[in-house]
Amino acid sequence: MKITDRLVPRDRYHVADIDPVKPSVVEQPSQQDDTFTQAVSEARQRGSNRPAWTERLEALARPEAIDPASYANLRSIELLQHVADNVLPSLDADDDIMALAKEVIGEEIDWRQAWEGRMSEANALPLDNITDQESVP
Repeated sequence: MKITDRLVPRDRYHVADIDPVKPSVVEQPSQQDDTFTQAVSEARQRGSNRPAWTERLEALARPEAIDPASYANLRSIELLQHVADNVLPSLDADDDIMALAKEVIGEEIDWRQAWEGRMSEANALPLDNITDQESVP
């Protein structure tokens, strides 16, 4: 099968009755427009050395780590216990989900308490016992 050229009417690509647009004089912007443009330029220059609004808002939302005790293991145990005792009962969820959440939080509390116990035992050992144990072959 041979494909031949399509016949296209001549006026398909020729548009008639279009008048060209004559250039006109461009109006000068008013003094108010100049003042606005200048104010925007100055604001951009001032703001170039400041962080963007999103960065500034995120900084407000981020807590500052002033007190390292906030990250202590005992504090996390207190928070988990608070969630288990006060937050979970107030949630509207199925009994299965509540039981699973309490179980997971309880396991996490147990792990953290065990870890805290091991850390306190390690800190309670006298330093001379540690050096004696290291020197034993």
